[in-house]
Amino acid sequence: MPLLKTNRADLVAANVAGRIAPPRFHPEAMNIDAEGRPRPLPGTGGIALGVHAGDLATKWIADHLMPGASIEDAVATPAQPGSLHLLSCIGNRVRDAAGRTIGVIAGKRGGLAPGFWAPQLVGVEVSASIAATLNCEDRIVVETLGRGLTLADHPGVTLSNVSPRVLDALPLAEKAGVLTCNVCAIVPSEFAGSGLGQDSWVGDLEITDDKAAEGLRFGDLVAFTDIDSTVTRYYQPGMVSIGLVSHGPGHAPGHGVGVTILLTAKAAQLHTAIVSGASLAKQLIAWSTEGA
Repeated sequence: MPLLKTNRADLVAANVAGRIAPPRFHPEAMNIDAEGRPRPLPGTGGIALGVHAGDLATKWIADHLMPGASIEDAVATPAQPGSLHLLSCIGNRVRDAAGRTIGVIAGKRGGLAPGFWAPQLVGVEVSASIAATLNCEDRIVVETLGRGLTLADHPGVTLSNVSPRVLDALPLAEKAGVLTCNVCAIVPSEFAGSGLGQDSWVGDLEITDDKAAEGLRFGDLVAFTDIDSTVTRYYQPGMVSIGLVSHGPGHAPGHGVGVTILLTAKAAQLHTAIVSGASLAKQLIAWSTEGA
């Protein structure tokens, strides 16, 4: 399909400083499972060695695990989604303080209670060789680009967390003024959990049903029916929100596999089709080594 008409030429690119987040446990929000048993597991922050886009999201014994490195704002506290979180888009290049490319933005985690509960993290797909050289607290820079991106011929479709190259890579088709996006799964709104009520640019929306999340991989595209993510994320009949799998399951009630939202519109303007392999994983892995 020809590239969709956008305002990409007018977007502002901005370098935003951050750091690799250390692994953290949060006593004010103890990790518990559905039976109420404490279950402290790795996954919040740090560098997940050997975990990459395309891997099964439910494979790992972890809590809200993000592939690659988890980064956060350099100035804001861990509970606050600062400029790095709010400007970063999937596919944005990430480099270290010396200018070396270390990877690309691959998802977000957070949105439970921004400003009150940590963490508000951004995931970075990194190669195994790069991951072995990274340390927690390392300073990084995200070359942010994408905030403000719009579709000229589809004003009813809202883009969130989307860089221009991710828009070009999405499996979209256009017919009679309607877009169709291929996805790996369609999740009913009753299985939308943690992340409801929050800014669509902050964190993710989690799938609370294990069966609905079965087989999903990091980078897979997923649609939520009757969820409006135009500004915040909430139940709205007739809407659809599409995103990519950004983290593995959380085990507390109301939590699950996380999806960072990319597209939102009325279902009549944005159709979905279940197609095996509808994913951005291959692109994320390829982009992560460009210029490295």
